[in-house]
Formats: sequence, structure tokens, C-alpha cells
Amino acid sequence: MPVLTKEFELTEGLTITVRQAGGMTKLKIENRQAKTFRKYQHFGLDTTEWTDEQQTEFAQALEDAGCGMEDQINEWVPNCIVSPKDFDINNLTSQELRMILGFVRGDDEDGALPLEPSSE
Repeated sequence: MPVLTKEFELTEGLTITVRQAGGMTKLKIENRQAKTFRKYQHFGLDTTEWTDEQQTEFAQALEDAGCGMEDQINEWVPNCIVSPKDFDINNLTSQELRMILGFVRGDDEDGALPLEPSSE
């Protein structure tokens, strides 16, 4: 599946073009996520069926492994903003960051397939 691009209109009226994370950019964090998931798959393979406590424990494990939401934003979003070239990521609101991250990692319907556990 090709790496897609999308334009986002920000609250200030500025439009930025963002591409999805792909290849080596995405691989490092995805591998950490998969390794962490395997440690918690005894909770069940369908994470939507996990209890709130299990979700919280898993989220903390992702953060501890360096692959939580903040790590994804720091690693992927700055590298995936295509234009304008001089755009400062610190000008984004937290809501804009989460919206862009969803596209960058392939969560939304405009994006690529979401993370699938690797066989490592």
C-alpha cells in the first residue's frame, strides 16, 4: 500500500500537507508496540474487550517501551509534515496533533492499514 498524503486545515486557517509514516520511519515504533502487545496478549487478542485496568496497564507499558502516543508524535509527526518546509510543530494544538497522528499512523479511513502484530 502506498504512503498517502493529506492536507489539513489548521485552526489559524493555515493548510499543511502531511504524509503517512512509512518504511523505516514507522518500523522502529511498530516493532516496540508489537513486542509490548505480545506481553499482554493474555488479556485477549481483542483489545476492545479489555477492562479499563488492563487498558491502563497496557498504555503504561507502551509508554515505558518508548512507543506510546507522545513517542509516536515526537518521532513521526515532524518527519511527516511535507509542507510548508519551515512549519513549526509547536504551533499545533494538542487536538491538531492527535488528528494528524491518526492519519500519519493509518488510524482513519483515509489512512493505511493499522498496526498488525509482527511475528518477531
